[in-house]
Amino acid sequence: MAITVALVEDNEKIREGLRILIDGSDGFRCRAAYGSAEEALNRLPGQKPDVVLMDINLPGINGVECVRQLKQLAPKIQAVMLTVYEDTDNIFNALAAGASGYLLKRTKSAELLEAIREVHQGGSPMTTHIARKVTQS
Repeated sequence: MAITVALVEDNEKIREGLRILIDGSDGFRCRAAYGSAEEALNRLPGQKPDVVLMDINLPGINGVECVRQLKQLAPKIQAVMLTVYEDTDNIFNALAAGASGYLLKRTKSAELLEAIREVHQGGSPMTTHIARKVTQS
């Protein structure tokens, strides 16, 4: 059975690239893609994806707050932050909000798919650089 993924990313090119990657990979299916947290909060809980890839810098409600609210609406959804931000504040705020993982957008496609699989299996994937920041803080 395919792992279902939803995307919350305001950059249309990135969003479409991720959709193509996920739908074109065996064992994965992109269930939904949203350009804003508000749209995701309204529609995602009813779609029940296995994993949500969440950008931080969204217009309106940011990705960290979106994860916090999503976890209240649908506690079983696993959210992985997919962002350019490497600073400690964003990392810890995202994890405190309920994110199960934290990846940088420069993560290679194969590693991203493996991270989705990992979070679906109960893990907490992090880019190695991010994991180092977490363990040293």
